Amino acid sequence: MRQQIIENKEFNIISRSINNACKCDVIEVCEDCFKVKLKKSVKYETDESVELFTMTPNGQLYFETIVKNVEDNIVSVWFPITYKYLQRREFSRVTTDKEIILNRNDKSLTAKILDISAGGFKLSTQEQLELQCEYQTEFQIENKIIKCSFEPIRIEAIQNYFVSSGRLKNLANYDRIALVQYCFRKQIENSNK
Repeated sequence: MRQQIIENKEFNIISRSINNACKCDVIEVCEDCFKVKLKKSVKYETDESVELFTMTPNGQLYFETIVKNVEDNIVSVWFPITYKYLQRREFSRVTTDKEIILNRNDKSLTAKILDISAGGFKLSTQEQLELQCEYQTEFQIENKIIKCSFEPIRIEAIQNYFVSSGRLKNLANYDRIALVQYCFRKQIENSNK
C-alpha cells in the first residue's frame, strides 16, 4: 500500500465534518507519516481521525488514520495500520431504494434508485427514458437535498419496467463530496455486517 503514497499523488481527505472534505496532494513521504497539501482552506486538528481515498490500478484505496501535525494547509498524517481496496470503479456504489422524480420538458416520471454513487445512478422506471438526455432531479442524502441532472447512458428492458444506468451532471463539488462520503460509509457499514 505504501507504494501508492507517492509525491504529487492526489487524495480525497475527509474528517467527521463534511465541511472539511477536500482534495489534497502528497508533498512528502516520511518514514512513519506523509504530508499532504490541502487544495482549499479547511481546518484539521492534531490527533483528529481522517479518512483518505484515491484511485489506483488495483481499485479505490481507502484508509482511516490520525492527523500527526498541522501547519497552515499542510497536514501530516500517520501511515495507516490497515487499508482496503474497495473497488475498481472511480466511485463507490451502494444499493438503495429511494424514490425520485425525474423532470424533462414539463413531464415528470417517478423512478426508484437501485444503486447510487457520486458519479451516477442505476434506476428503474415504468417508462423508457431517452438516452443521452438530461432529466432534472433532486434527492435527499442524510438530511441534505442534492439537486442535479441525470443522463441515461444504458437502458435495459426487464419484463414490465426499464433499468437505466447513467451519470450525474451539474452536481456541485460539495454535493459530490457528500455523496462520496455517504457511499463510503454505507459500503463500510455493509462490509462490517
